[in-house]
Amino acid sequence: MAASIYPIAMPKWGMEMSEGVINSWHLAEGEAIAPGAELVDIETSKIVNTLTADRAGTLRRILAQPGETLAVGALLGVVAEADTAEADIDAFIAAFGCDAGEQAADEPNGAAVDELSAGGSHSNGDAAPRGVAVNGLGEGGDDSAVPATPVARRLAAREGINLNAVLNHAAASGRGGRVTLADLKQAVAAAGGELALPQHARQAPRPSGADDSHIKATPVARRLAAELGINLNDCRASGRNGRVAKADVEAAAALRNDADKPANASVQAAVEPASQQANTPVQTQPLNGMRKTIAARLQQSKQLAPHFRVAVDVRLEALQAAREQLNAARSDARISVNDLLIKASAAVLQAVPALNIQFDGEAITRFADADIAVAVALEDGLITPVVRSANSKGVVQISNEVRDLATRAKLGRLQASEFQGGSFCISNLGMYGVKHFDAIINPPQAAILAVGGAERRPVVGASGELEVGLAMTLNLSSDHRVIDGATAAQFLQALKGFIERPATLLA
Repeated sequence: MAASIYPIAMPKWGMEMSEGVINSWHLAEGEAIAPGAELVDIETSKIVNTLTADRAGTLRRILAQPGETLAVGALLGVVAEADTAEADIDAFIAAFGCDAGEQAADEPNGAAVDELSAGGSHSNGDAAPRGVAVNGLGEGGDDSAVPATPVARRLAAREGINLNAVLNHAAASGRGGRVTLADLKQAVAAAGGELALPQHARQAPRPSGADDSHIKATPVARRLAAELGINLNDCRASGRNGRVAKADVEAAAALRNDADKPANASVQAAVEPASQQANTPVQTQPLNGMRKTIAARLQQSKQLAPHFRVAVDVRLEALQAAREQLNAARSDARISVNDLLIKASAAVLQAVPALNIQFDGEAITRFADADIAVAVALEDGLITPVVRSANSKGVVQISNEVRDLATRAKLGRLQASEFQGGSFCISNLGMYGVKHFDAIINPPQAAILAVGGAERRPVVGASGELEVGLAMTLNLSSDHRVIDGATAAQFLQALKGFIERPATLLA
């Protein structure tokens, strides 16, 4: 194996990452690479990150195509000197555990792109656009200030499409008013052209064959992995001190079983019933990385964690009054009820520390500070950025931090460390008019607070008379394996006290 040949492998960004989806390559085969150059965009379960080069060389081989799902450590490409023999590169790939012939057979012909990526090679300053820009789509002045997704901007540049002209034919449909790949297709169609975007099938992650004896794992997890034939390299490590736990092995086994199913199983299941109904349109859409991760984690939570639920109604007049006073006195924040609930929950977690924990199925991890995860709805799923040490922060700081985290979450710009971990979670659906709901615990956390909407209700006042008051319902779901019912009730009792007497938060 030549010492001048280096692999581009699927990185592991964060403890929970087990696979990634190739989004798009920034370079083409044969292009020179400088240290720090952007190589490839990779979609993980929550965000899109860019893998950069750590050394100079030439991109000699691209093995992973846009749309493919590959396990951590899988070979994505090969970097070598420009004069390295092809036979040496083939030998390197074979030694890495990836057959070059099969990889080449799976590569799509041409430089087509799919819904996820601009794919293939990018045009440089001397390359001519491919000429799909028709009826004025190539005109419109400088479009560098037009908000657009990275994929849409790269494809537009490659095809000679001006983003200003796109907006004359199609509205920007992306988050934050960004032009998307779908908008490009719509604009080209409206101008009388066609932008062909063939689909590439996503591949299931290849099981690792590497030695896993060095992987830290609990004894139970190691025994179960041996029984199920699971390599510990293929498992996330959610246990204490970064160990693979029993639940991690079970999740890896479930993913393997899904991958073993026939590729057309879901399509066939959707087509057969549809064929019995004439003129009934159907659409089959595979889960993206985020939805797959959400599905696996919440299914695991429902199956393994016995959810114990308690609920309480709280009066909000005092909390609303405190909120109005704070907003009137401060110009550097716009405090919401949810911000105050985060602060109150952090205070309660200090008073009732039995809920300020993580549980991996075998051991409890207790936290000194309240790291509160806040559920944020995205276009493709859900993410829970974490407010670290919320117990030591003021309400204004919490409010600004939550707003920043939520904004960057919706733009896909969070770092993995900003949404992983957490000792407690809050999910608020009150803004949608939901009165109350039961939330599913987000493992390895052991409890989650579901917040309903504030509304005017008939309530019994301090004098015992029936009156109309502002109230909301809070539902707490906790893992009954490690949190007793009485402890959960104490948490809600203390939280109710802080909410209805917000001045006590200053103590």
